[in-house]
This record gives sequence, structure tokens and C-alpha cells, in this order.
Amino acid sequence: MSTLANARDVLRLIAHLQRDVTVTDVAGELGLPKSSVSRTLSMMAEYGFLERDPATRAYRPGELIMEASYHFRASRGTVSLLEEEVARLVADTGYTGYVDVLDGGESLVLHMRIGTTGALQAYTPAGTRAPAYASSMGRALLARLDDSEVMRLVDSGIERSAGSAPKSRRELLAQLARVRVDGWEFSRGEYVPGVSGISAAVEDPDTGQLFGIGIALPASELRDDVAERHGRSVRDAALRVGKRIGDPYWLRYVGAER
Repeated sequence: MSTLANARDVLRLIAHLQRDVTVTDVAGELGLPKSSVSRTLSMMAEYGFLERDPATRAYRPGELIMEASYHFRASRGTVSLLEEEVARLVADTGYTGYVDVLDGGESLVLHMRIGTTGALQAYTPAGTRAPAYASSMGRALLARLDDSEVMRLVDSGIERSAGSAPKSRRELLAQLARVRVDGWEFSRGEYVPGVSGISAAVEDPDTGQLFGIGIALPASELRDDVAERHGRSVRDAALRVGKRIGDPYWLRYVGAER
């Protein structure tokens, strides 16, 4: 393996572990000889990609990497990155795409991009609100909170939920546990009759704000194979943004190959 490929894998490992790494860490995780790892880490430190703690002798991202990261974060906001991914999803699927934000116990539409396929195109423009438990977008957002916070935000209206939406707090928590593993959520004709959704969420680590990304499609078209295929696409869109902005959930996520 080339030195450049080794350096890439070292940086990915640091991002995944979210801590400083030693020669032993890298050798064990990547399955490389310690001598090769030592040379790679030393070279990366020499050129500013890494720096070494003088006390622990462990390596962390260096000044060059941090400068590039700061520049990226300053020039590419979370919402703009999500809007780009929505455009890609709409182009790939033909369905209407959305970016939402969690506002208290509600999902609030920030951005909508109309789809190009089929007679039915969902139309819930920016500013539209819905109870977070009543849609795929809202539940993807709620899944990023701990259960106690979810319970604080959910009102008694959940008992009157439509379609496949959870009808109790207990049922909601069970669905959110699955979303946290899968990385995406779906809905069938819940808040908007006849319309299904597939969504995922990211957290801006600088502000703690939760954002959702997803597509809407006719409920009649959401077969299991369609849900799985588009679910992976939406999840991967959130994964790309999450990794770029340093969202801890997506940096740790290991389900993308399943």
C-alpha cells in the first residue's frame, strides 16, 4: 500500500476513534507492520498532517489538517451541504426532497426541491411544521436525542397518530431505537395521507442543531425493496454530510456496508 493511502487510512482512523492514536493503535486497527506505521506517522508529522504529544507520544491532527477543516467549515455550512445532497437525491430518484430542522417537538421545513417523476409530487414548502413523531423526518430527528429528551418533547397527540406512525410513547421509543441502528427512517401515509417519506438526520457539532434530509414519494410505491434502496441512499447522503461537518454519530457509524 502506498504512503498516501496509509496516510488516508490513518486520518480516517483518528476520525472514527475520535482520539489521539499511537503506533500500536494504528498497526492493530489497520493490520500493518509497526515499522511501516512508525515511518508513516513520522512523515505525516514532519509535513504538518499530524502532531505528536510530547508526553504520551500519541498522534493527533496537525496544524495543516486543522486549518483546512476550519476553512471548509467557514465556507460550507451544514444547510448548504444538505441542500446539495437533496439536489442529488431528487436527480437520482425523481422524488421531492427536503431539508428540515428540529424545532422543539416539531419538524420544520427549511428547504424543498420539487421532484421530476410521477403524477404525485408532495408539496410542503419551507415553513411547514408537523409533530416530529408523525413523520419519517421528525422521527429521524428525534432519534438523535436520548429517550428522556424525546419524552419531554412528545405530547398526547401521539395517541391520535395516523397511518403507520407510533400511537404511544413506548411504540415511538422502540422505533427510534431501530432508527439509531439503521441510520434512516420511513413513513407510510402518516401526516400527509397517501404520501410516504424516507429520512435521516445530522447534528451540527458547533451548534448542536439537528437537521433532517429526506424524500417524499407516493405511499403506494413504497415497497420493501424500494424502501431499502432509497433508505440507503438517504442514509448515505446524511453520512457524507455528517462526516464532513464532524457529526459524532456519523463518524462512529459502522452500518454503511450492510
